[in-house]
Amino acid sequence: MRVFTGIGLVGGIAEGSALVTSDGIAFNLGVDERTGIVIEPGHPLAGQSVAGRVVVCRSGKGSSAGSFSLLQLADNRLAPAAIVNIQADAVITAGAVLARIPLVHRLDIDPTAAIRSGERVRVDGDAGTVTVG
Repeated sequence: MRVFTGIGLVGGIAEGSALVTSDGIAFNLGVDERTGIVIEPGHPLAGQSVAGRVVVCRSGKGSSAGSFSLLQLADNRLAPAAIVNIQADAVITAGAVLARIPLVHRLDIDPTAAIRSGERVRVDGDAGTVTVG
């Protein structure tokens, strides 16, 4: 097991299979709120579902509507289990708070390089830790 330490922004503990990209994710317009599938044309994760996954990405992107998109995904039971960012932005942070999705950022490593899609990941937003394996 590998344990990485960062800053927990939204508390809670969640586990899931990692979904990793070095790009940002626009939860508004980039993820279908009815299916949880990434629909942004040309995005490396296009066609994959965020539902129940630990989404590991650079940050969010897009407008503040992305916060409400995360809430809508949660209401539809299609939200990520947790989010790990290199550097969280206000949109991802607000959305994670609204949807009660554990969020950790500023790890002691680049999570998009250290974690591979499909690996089992546990995020502890209270302690600010990410455990892989």
